[in-house]
Amino acid sequence: MRRIRIPGPVKERATRPFLWLQRSFRQSPPAFRRGAAMLVDAAIVMESFAVALLFRFEGDVQWEFWVSFWPFALAGAALFVLLLHINGVYKSILRYTGIYQGVRIASATSIATGLLFIADVTFDEVLGYYPAPRSVVLVGAALAYMQLVAVRLYPRVFYELSLREVGRRKRTAIVGTGEQGVALAGHIWRTAAMNTQVVGFVSDSPSEVGNHIEGVPVVGTIDGIEEIIAGHGLDQVIIATPQASREQVDRIWRTCVRSRVEVKVMPDLGELLAEGTIRLRELQIEDLLGREPVDIDLEALSGYINGKRVLVTGAGGSIGSELSRQISRLGPARLVLMDRDESGLYYLGGELRREEFNAAELVVGDVTNPERVGYVFERFRPQLVFHAAAYKHVPMMELQATEAIINNVYGTLNVARAAGAYGAEKFVNVSTDKAVNPANVMGATKRLSEMIVREMAGVYPETVYASVRFGNVLGSRGSVVPTFRQQIEAGGPVTVTHPEMIRYFMTIPEAVSLILQAGAMAEGYATYVLEMGRPVRILDLARNMIEIMGAPDVQIKFVGLRPGEKLREELSEEGEQRLPTGHPMVYRLVSENEGPPGGGDLQELVDAMVYEARNQEAERAVRLLQRAVPNYSAADLPEVAPREEDGPFFSS
Repeated sequence: MRRIRIPGPVKERATRPFLWLQRSFRQSPPAFRRGAAMLVDAAIVMESFAVALLFRFEGDVQWEFWVSFWPFALAGAALFVLLLHINGVYKSILRYTGIYQGVRIASATSIATGLLFIADVTFDEVLGYYPAPRSVVLVGAALAYMQLVAVRLYPRVFYELSLREVGRRKRTAIVGTGEQGVALAGHIWRTAAMNTQVVGFVSDSPSEVGNHIEGVPVVGTIDGIEEIIAGHGLDQVIIATPQASREQVDRIWRTCVRSRVEVKVMPDLGELLAEGTIRLRELQIEDLLGREPVDIDLEALSGYINGKRVLVTGAGGSIGSELSRQISRLGPARLVLMDRDESGLYYLGGELRREEFNAAELVVGDVTNPERVGYVFERFRPQLVFHAAAYKHVPMMELQATEAIINNVYGTLNVARAAGAYGAEKFVNVSTDKAVNPANVMGATKRLSEMIVREMAGVYPETVYASVRFGNVLGSRGSVVPTFRQQIEAGGPVTVTHPEMIRYFMTIPEAVSLILQAGAMAEGYATYVLEMGRPVRILDLARNMIEIMGAPDVQIKFVGLRPGEKLREELSEEGEQRLPTGHPMVYRLVSENEGPPGGGDLQELVDAMVYEARNQEAERAVRLLQRAVPNYSAADLPEVAPREEDGPFFSS
């Protein structure tokens, strides 16, 4: 492709003499620089008043006016310089002059003008003459302000123009003319290490095309991205707009792939504030899902978490660790992290300490051990409990049914009972869409855990119990995206169970944010379901990942449904009605078939089920599970000999 070179707004040779002068000035001693700046400012003030006087008399100033004017101008210059010094103007670095410095100069100018005006009136009243006409004071002050600001803007203008024209850089277009796009462009101009030259902005609004932002043109819209790449000889496109739809991101990505142009994504402003720097990342599969940004009521969450003692079970897992991170930023008095995975806990604790959060308590323990659970509640007395400890991999749990029952059912019972017995304010159970019309052991145990939470709400009415149900999360351990990524990196094939397999997806951070939001709004027993957006076909996901990772030769292999898998997951059952809440992405489920909490006692059935599971009586345990969850549609026993193609990972 022939590249068209567009000249920059200012040639490097034009700025070279000024840059030499600027560097020499910066290398001089601070006292010399401040003294020189004061002399320049004094000269500007005197010149401004002199010009105002010439304007006042149309260039014909009588001698007696000049005689009284110069002492007044000298005094005015001294007053201006003094007030500029008091306001800290001389401590600013010239090449970073901005609005803040302009406000400081305006403050000093306003005070100086008022004092000079009062002095002029006083001279007239007391001595019978005025050093300068009053209009000269006002006009001269306005001229002085404009020149004092302008003289400080020149170094910044030449500095930024010089950065844009140094060396050969990647010709880049930024998609997005909002705050993120403009902030990114400013960062690029000031950071030579990024090796990037911004040649234009790409907008989603045709009305902005042809306008300029910081001297850089808006060269077109997203719909014309192919012509923009060809016409401007781009090396790179950076997506810096969180409002871009899935279709827009997909169009940009596919066009850039065809044109062999790099695609980068700028994180949202929340990530930037957390990290303190701008780090572009590669386009990820999450960017192609087109999910709307999650709007979180931080004030409600802060009031809900701040100053409270919080317990997170399963804290070393994907959801539990992200819960811990987000809760730690909301100011809990103490955050108790419980998991039997000591390595996961150790690394999570180190991460929180690096973020200067020192209120975390790491507890190695198993939720299926009631004595350990009781000890944790007795010692730390948590007010809020987030129960995320669970086995979640469907094929594994089909072959390990007894462990799924012990962990997901008995573990939930232990923690939920302890929460009520020790007076916790709220208990939030993390559930799954696989609990809806369950077709596998994992889903059935999670459905039963929801029923247990409902039962505990009737037994312990002082504690608010809730379950939050959602679909698959991207990036969790063992989920489809990291699995596909590993297969692509290994050269394939990418294994897809069925060409019509469809799933709902959301990212881990947004799922956790909505779990916290649901917990904050819960005032009595409820089951909440999260808005998962549009479903995604797994085959399309695999194809997109192969293209994103630049591996067109990797093949896709269909391996058939694994034990317990469904082609399409659901978020609610027949008879469950989704009611809106105070958040557009959180719904409350109301079942037509359920009575009030505590209407039936599951204790005897659960005890018998756990007894059989502990004795490795899988058949009996599963029969009891089917009795507890009548719509569990499993036809075969789960713990059977593994298939040869499953490999050793799935062995029982």
